[in-house]
Amino acid sequence: MIYVLLPIYNEAANLPGLIERIQTGIERLGFPYTVLAYNDGSTDGSDTITRELASSHPLVLLGEPENKGLGHGFASLLKEVCARSESDKDVAIVLDSDNSHNPELFGFMLEKLRQGFDVVIASRYLSDSRVVGVSWFRQFLSLGASWVMRILFPIRGVRDYTCGYRAYSLPCLRKAFDKFGDKLVEEPGFACMAEMLLKLRTLPVLAVEVPLLLRYDLKQGASKMDIRKTIKRTLRMIYRLKAAKQIVS
Repeated sequence: MIYVLLPIYNEAANLPGLIERIQTGIERLGFPYTVLAYNDGSTDGSDTITRELASSHPLVLLGEPENKGLGHGFASLLKEVCARSESDKDVAIVLDSDNSHNPELFGFMLEKLRQGFDVVIASRYLSDSRVVGVSWFRQFLSLGASWVMRILFPIRGVRDYTCGYRAYSLPCLRKAFDKFGDKLVEEPGFACMAEMLLKLRTLPVLAVEVPLLLRYDLKQGASKMDIRKTIKRTLRMIYRLKAAKQIVS
């Protein structure tokens, strides 16, 4: 079973197209799947759109009326998939709900997991990767943050520490929850993606990357990320984890 995890905050305009792309991508592969969507207090009718889509797709809507941040939704989805899964062969794929991540990449990610990797990251920093519709300044800041993470906390095979488009094996997620419990994801915002990877770094897991085609030009609506704030939160998160001795250089 493939579990597709979608943290949602005000993405009503993007959800119908994304769900159709997910269905097309997975049905082409011939695997059973379930979409677990977490509505994080959206105010634009995302919950209504998601319920309508659930009538014609294998989609389960979770969430709360109050906005608690990406980290809370991400953690809730990880817990839900671990509770639902009955096989170590199951896979969890997390991607953004704004239609900027291409579900057509699923096949490549699943093949890497089949080869024995535990985490597959859709990376912006491989030779075949492309980023469309993102300002050069934002790309520069993201690349700088990537280099800092690579220098301070190297992980073999990993360049992109912050992209949330990833595939996880269920044994990997269970190992992570066994070690960290409810503290696996503590960051409320976008820094949660780097936090997750730094904590997985302390476990015997294998990570690999595949090229990402990031299409911000397909996204409707403004970005939810304040990149300067996210960088500051990430640096604070690193200091907190090091002080608590949850990660090592």
